[in-house]
Amino acid sequence: MSELLVWSGWVGGIAVGLYTLLQFWVTGKALGCSTGYGNVCGLASKAPFFHTGEYADLLNWRLWFLLGLPFGGAFALVSSGVAWHPTFDMGAMYEQVLPSTVWARGLVLIAGGALIGYGARSAGGCPSGHSIAGMSQLSLPSLLASVGFFAGGIIAVQTLFRVVG
Repeated sequence: MSELLVWSGWVGGIAVGLYTLLQFWVTGKALGCSTGYGNVCGLASKAPFFHTGEYADLLNWRLWFLLGLPFGGAFALVSSGVAWHPTFDMGAMYEQVLPSTVWARGLVLIAGGALIGYGARSAGGCPSGHSIAGMSQLSLPSLLASVGFFAGGIIAVQTLFRVVG
């Protein structure tokens, strides 16, 4: 069995930043996944919202980018030679916070995903889109949003540690 190779955060961050700038320079469009999710909804839904504006072209590059993310991850895993053992274990803290039954846990996670989706649409993009694409373009609103995301994350984690232990 091979040893797991993990990139340095600095190397990964620089690589993502350079790719984001190259993407914007070549296409004139910011890198992000929110529109790709809208394209997926357009393929599965007849709702007019998903067939107008930026979603009108259902098979645009963002959809292929979105589909490429899990396939790229799977390719990296297979080519690494590292043994993979899939699990749904989310750690001890999640076991204490989430309901114990599978169906109730699923409902909580689906509700959380729906809230994230609503927030992404309301904010005009997901947190990664604002943090990666917006900050690489030196967008002040994206910088402020990213500070808020990190502050909210720190507060949420510290609260969980104090409540759960």
